[in-house]
Amino acid sequence: MTRLDSRKLEQQLRALLAVPQAMPAAAPQVAREALGHAIIGAQANIYNTARSSGGYERTFEYMRSLDAVARTTKTRVSIRVTSDAEYALVIETGREGNLDQLQARALARNNAAAAFTQGRSGIAWWLPGPVITGAQVYAARRLQELFLKKVRAALR
Repeated sequence: MTRLDSRKLEQQLRALLAVPQAMPAAAPQVAREALGHAIIGAQANIYNTARSSGGYERTFEYMRSLDAVARTTKTRVSIRVTSDAEYALVIETGREGNLDQLQARALARNNAAAAFTQGRSGIAWWLPGPVITGAQVYAARRLQELFLKKVRAALR
């Protein structure tokens, strides 16, 4: 026969109800991590790749254009990863890329912490370089991870 400890159950339920309210405090850190992920993605997809034989100079303008911002309400968190470079979409999806397919591939990856690359380089510049997409998926998974950690702690 199983005995129910109503006090413990009530304590756990209160702790669970507090979890969403605790998440906004984590948002600034996750935004900083997402920006770091975007920078690593830019290095992997652009700056640390083979150079073309042409006279193109890497200015790091794109890397400087990256940003990640946290937005919160009492119980909601979102992280927005962006670039204000006018050519950001071309880097992200490639010459003939499809953003929906790229996002699906990013979501299907097991390890969102690793840079997401699709073969883009200074030589193969027309291929996708999913810097922002990879960072967005990282941010979403990181928030999920933190949420689950708080839920598990509440159930102890």
